[in-house]
Amino acid sequence: MYTKISNIADREVIERELGISYVFPRLYSPNTIIDGTEEATLSVITTENPNQISYAIWGLLPKSYEGEWSDFQKVLDTLNVYKENLNSNGIFEEPYRKRRCVIIVTGFYIYHLYQGSLYPYYVYLSSKKPFYIAGIYNILNDGFITCSMIMTQASGVVSEIQNLNANMPVFIDESSYKKWLDNDTRISDLNTILDCEEHLNLKAHPIAKEFFRNDISYESMLDPVYYKGIPNP
Repeated sequence: MYTKISNIADREVIERELGISYVFPRLYSPNTIIDGTEEATLSVITTENPNQISYAIWGLLPKSYEGEWSDFQKVLDTLNVYKENLNSNGIFEEPYRKRRCVIIVTGFYIYHLYQGSLYPYYVYLSSKKPFYIAGIYNILNDGFITCSMIMTQASGVVSEIQNLNANMPVFIDESSYKKWLDNDTRISDLNTILDCEEHLNLKAHPIAKEFFRNDISYESMLDPVYYKGIPNP
């Protein structure tokens, strides 16, 4: 289960990289730790509006749901959905077929259990640029977007470090981006995108345990003084 990601890029950097703008630019602010357990907002690009960057609440809700987000998450945690469950008859199937998105991030967090202690690691592109995670979404009756992050089998640097679960997000590269957001794309082609291992040039650093209090800066996460003596699997 992934509950924390990062998007520390300036809005101008994201818009320049993607060639599109935020629908409400003043609402965006960089965030070192986006905690999905606290009804967090993500930057997303949707099939419905692929030429603008929108905002979505992390944690998919049914379109007709009118209750509290937190109440639904207590019953069914929808921050993540495993790709194998997308073609089932649950609440994920229709969004997968009709409402896909990419979630814009600059990194995410994994954990390594070592000699009884839990060590957080920050995973990011070596270029430190934003990248895409595959997602699905719904639009509620009040217009709010809610989304889930799609997960797959961990590989690369994630599988080398992470020893509490065997999963990681599905990445969408530039060659798959337009197909993923196109409603005319066949399900078989979507499944192929999800099954294709995208080998991003990812790096990972152990970070200070202040991370668990959500009060660590991005600069501190990459400062070697914080992870001296921490295991490097």
